[in-house]
Amino acid sequence: MKINKQSLEEQATDYLRQQIVNGDMAQGEKIVESTLAKDLELSRSTVRMALNSLAHEGLIVQKPYVGWQVITLEDDDLWELYHLRVALESQAAAMAAEKASDQDKEDLRQLYQEYCALCASTPTDSQAISEADFNLHKKIVEVSNSKRMEKIYSQIANQLQSYLSMTHQDYDLAQSGLSHEAMIDAICSGDTDRAWQEAKANITPFTQMGSALKNA
Repeated sequence: MKINKQSLEEQATDYLRQQIVNGDMAQGEKIVESTLAKDLELSRSTVRMALNSLAHEGLIVQKPYVGWQVITLEDDDLWELYHLRVALESQAAAMAAEKASDQDKEDLRQLYQEYCALCASTPTDSQAISEADFNLHKKIVEVSNSKRMEKIYSQIANQLQSYLSMTHQDYDLAQSGLSHEAMIDAICSGDTDRAWQEAKANITPFTQMGSALKNA
């Protein structure tokens, strides 16, 4: 991949982030600075800065005598991410049901319809469907009208995207969008309790993720 001359570090960071989140770079994969710099036609210092940014985001780690490598989501990590999703996304859905404006609801319905259309037209494109899934949940967090909620969610967004990609490994992707229908209906009808419950029910339990990893 040849990156243009503007914002080299940011472009390298964005490119590598997508590779990791989408699963193109496998969990635990070793990253060699010199090789990556050559592949991207960038200096090692630029690549190193991009890697440091991704380490700060929790997507890669630097281990003594080993070097850089993509994170590996173990059972403890899945447990944490699952409960963080339950806490944040369920509460955000309830708050969205309470606070969403008519325009917010229209925007949310439109995003949901586009998600369902994507699943129907390209049910094998797991990368695009995972991204659409995340964008819908991110929109619900935005509609909750809580800046603190948005900030906290953004801090773990990349790891959540990895989690979502994993949930699509052994799942009928054609049904991915439709599985959110009850939650969207609850939010748009202003039913806070049902919105909370449907959001929680929509999240794949970490136990299933652990099984998917072991059987992969």
